[in-house]
Amino acid sequence: MMRIAIRADSSTRIGSGHIMRCLALAEALRREGARVVFLCREEAGHLGEEIARRGFELVWVDDSGQNDPAGHPVRMAGGIDLLIVDHYALGHTWEEAMRPFARAIMVIDDLADRPHDCDLLLDQNLLPEMERRYKKLVPDGCRLLLGLAYALLREEFYTAAATAKERNQINHLLIFFGGGDPDNLTGRALGELESLSVTADIVIGGGNPHRRDLEARCRDKSDRWTLHVQTDRMAELMARADLALGAGGSTHWERCLLGLPALVVTVADNQVATTRLLHQKGACRWLGTIEDLPVGAFREAISDLLAHPQQLSIMSCAARKMVPPDGGTGKVVEAIKTLLNAEKVDLIR
Repeated sequence: MMRIAIRADSSTRIGSGHIMRCLALAEALRREGARVVFLCREEAGHLGEEIARRGFELVWVDDSGQNDPAGHPVRMAGGIDLLIVDHYALGHTWEEAMRPFARAIMVIDDLADRPHDCDLLLDQNLLPEMERRYKKLVPDGCRLLLGLAYALLREEFYTAAATAKERNQINHLLIFFGGGDPDNLTGRALGELESLSVTADIVIGGGNPHRRDLEARCRDKSDRWTLHVQTDRMAELMARADLALGAGGSTHWERCLLGLPALVVTVADNQVATTRLLHQKGACRWLGTIEDLPVGAFREAISDLLAHPQQLSIMSCAARKMVPPDGGTGKVVEAIKTLLNAEKVDLIR
């Protein structure tokens, strides 16, 4: 049995992307018989309840300590086979300190802004010159899994993609700006959509600071708007939508797999390059950064698509071409199994 520990940033301050992609991988590893433990800091806006709700062991840790920094899981019977690190604040120094506790280390990154001490690195994004991004940031012999062929998506998205509809008109929207959405882009979008006749599913996280106001607004428009809090039905909601309003990040790949056109606002600097490239390829329409988003941008863009529905179809077809339909999560699992089963490589440092 593989023994896997995942050190992930569980805070919603940067969105829920870290945890959701780690959960997709954890669920796939569990199907292979692995025991998976999450290691997270207990900080404001954490997604610990979501991790536990999905049936995974969760251990709160404090990275400030140098004595046994991963806490209890390093003392699992037989030790840790693989430590997976998905955290923008951790790099080479922390990973090197963890070497005595794990047979191998895998890093999930998309910034390429710091060196790593790892045996396997995954960057599932669409960016220019992907092969060069980590050339001087990982050790010799580290295997790189780069690009959308390795996108970490849950099984239900691949199932929904098999029967996803063609989008050629707008009747129903999906609005999702991440679990936290501290700037309340959700509320701003709803304000601009009140005069439009389309219906919408609105998704927020349980810790959304604007939850009460959004609940009240959706109750007032219950004939058109349905609010979903911390839902498990994202694949279903994406499949029935004609257009999504959302932020950049890992949700891009879920939308693209289902051929769902999107109006996108980038809410962090690391979302800009990928979103710009998707916009150039016609797979979404980038409305700009949150700082520069004009008043009325959502209403104007939707009105334009209502008037030119052929653009919706073009966007949907372009999105479908982005993510391979044969399952990136499965490819990552196979790479992990190959790493841990390698007979000619001494993984124990």
